[in-house]
Amino acid sequence: MCGIAGYILKERKTVDPAFIARFLNGIRQRGPDDEGVGLIDRAGRNTGFFWMEKTSKEVSAKLSRLEGKTIPHDVALLHTRFSIIDLSSGGHQPFVSQDGLAVLIFNGEIYNYLELRTELAAKGVRFRTSSDTEVLVEGWRAWKGDLWNKLNGFWAAVIYDKKNNTVVFSRDRMGVAPLYYRETPEGLFFSSLIDPLRFIAPGGDVFDEDAIRGYLDTGIKDHDGTTFFRYIRSFPAASSVTFNYGAGSWVLGAETRQYWDLPSRPLTEDDISLKDSSAQLEALLVDSVRLRLRADVPVAFELSGGLDSSSVVAAAARMYDRKLTAYTIKVRGKDEEPYARAMAKRYNIDLRVLTNVEDNFSHNAESFSRVMEEPYDTPANYAHHVMLKEMRRDGFKVVLTGAGGDEVLAGYEASFWPTAWREWRAHGGKSLWQADYYEFCRRFRWGPDLKKTFGAYGRGLMRMTGLAGMFRGPEKDFVFSRAFKYVEDYDEFHFYEQRRFHFYIALLPYYLRSTDHYTMNIPVEHRFPFLDYRVAEFGMLMPISYLFRNGWNKYILRQAMAKRLPPKVLWRGKKMGFPFDFENYFLPRADEFQIYLRILESKGFRSWQDETYKTLALKEPERLWRMLSVGIWLKSLKTQAVDLT
Repeated sequence: MCGIAGYILKERKTVDPAFIARFLNGIRQRGPDDEGVGLIDRAGRNTGFFWMEKTSKEVSAKLSRLEGKTIPHDVALLHTRFSIIDLSSGGHQPFVSQDGLAVLIFNGEIYNYLELRTELAAKGVRFRTSSDTEVLVEGWRAWKGDLWNKLNGFWAAVIYDKKNNTVVFSRDRMGVAPLYYRETPEGLFFSSLIDPLRFIAPGGDVFDEDAIRGYLDTGIKDHDGTTFFRYIRSFPAASSVTFNYGAGSWVLGAETRQYWDLPSRPLTEDDISLKDSSAQLEALLVDSVRLRLRADVPVAFELSGGLDSSSVVAAAARMYDRKLTAYTIKVRGKDEEPYARAMAKRYNIDLRVLTNVEDNFSHNAESFSRVMEEPYDTPANYAHHVMLKEMRRDGFKVVLTGAGGDEVLAGYEASFWPTAWREWRAHGGKSLWQADYYEFCRRFRWGPDLKKTFGAYGRGLMRMTGLAGMFRGPEKDFVFSRAFKYVEDYDEFHFYEQRRFHFYIALLPYYLRSTDHYTMNIPVEHRFPFLDYRVAEFGMLMPISYLFRNGWNKYILRQAMAKRLPPKVLWRGKKMGFPFDFENYFLPRADEFQIYLRILESKGFRSWQDETYKTLALKEPERLWRMLSVGIWLKSLKTQAVDLT
């Protein structure tokens, strides 16, 4: 992973090098190993490349320093590199194709670059480097827009195509790699992070009050390309956007193409057997892990002891050429270590256990909020960040995780079970399943009369079904946020629609954005085998009865990994992941955190009535956290606008 930024101006001009340097500095943390700048004059189809403060010595010897007045241009491509594949200077960006007709910057990794390299070599391409970057740019020259469906990995890529005089943006299918943009009177500006876009012109701190209220009300964010800043948005995932010369630099007038989507409908038991589907899922997951082990730097693993992370570790252990290193967090009262220990014993893993990682959160809450750039869903992100920093200190730059398994295989049981059960019964499911349903509810401590659930924020939303007076300002009626349109009819969705809802709207987008911010601030590259598009497509195709069976969720994964996991892990009844002990942490720290509720209220956002801090901490800790998170974010913001010229 790396950092990218740049702009497309409406008019060709000479830009102050100090502005470019400040813009680049905003993404520098993401790429400490190298950096470069490309300036393009589309009118004359001319390009110029420059070295900056942290450009590698081998590259800077061949380029000019960006100083004085820059050349007239209307496109700038800025890149900071975090070297993972091909650590040589050959992977420097902006990267120019061999024929000089394409210039690329990108953030991400192309895991199947070796296979694509072979395919391109058969077409006559001769490679100068061993980088996935060169495969990407030569792939564009060979396949144009068909390239994106050939890639297995994650990316936010920007390509200047000199032949067509176009600038093309693309993001990976899942949206793992972030790419934000802002339109100003000068043109379109883009970046891997939000903050650099706030500071390019005045007005960058104008809040999107609807986005803030929607998050406070529902817990949903990042669901429609918006951010908490009104003028900063996110390019869509699984899409490419083309800016043609002479057609302006506004997103509204660009050519947007969605190149991928999840399957439109699931399979039935008549289409595929449980035995065959389990075998296929195992093969796909193992191959996904194989591809994600490709790196020229040390690789580590997260091991919470849950089914998903254990499946990833088990798949890797048999193909890893040395002892595998994994990390887990021991949380007071919610200890996952025994399950991780069972895995370590089975596969002779070097297991490193961290404790008390959340202790300093109250002292670092504001600085961590600046890392996250927006309010975020759980302080467990901070604990995760601390663990990843420890990994980096130990020399690891790439980390494989089991995250994404719940979205792909309907692992959020409370969200899906009522609808799944009703649909299965409606299509002739056996009466035995009714007993299984009650057993499932008992196992996970949910009542069998549960009506509406909305994932991690479900219980809070259920309490909001009455709505009247629940969220209001002084003498104001309740105002519905955009987020409510996504959840008010949730209970009427079909099971497959509910799964797509969580994948595209409620859960995965905000998780991936948040994770990117706290990993790449270190930086460490997070890799998600369950979010390989092949695994995701296959998982979403699975019939209800393969996902839920005999009182177990993700049954097909348990079948697929039956020979690879210890029974203690394979058949554990309740998962925790890397949790955060809300009650025991926030209750004794009321004096430290209540200030953030007052800040929130001073900005006109009141989302509680008569509850006290204590009652919220005891009864609705997730909702309390949402309020605190927004208050912390508001207090941590900095204001600083710079001029383009």
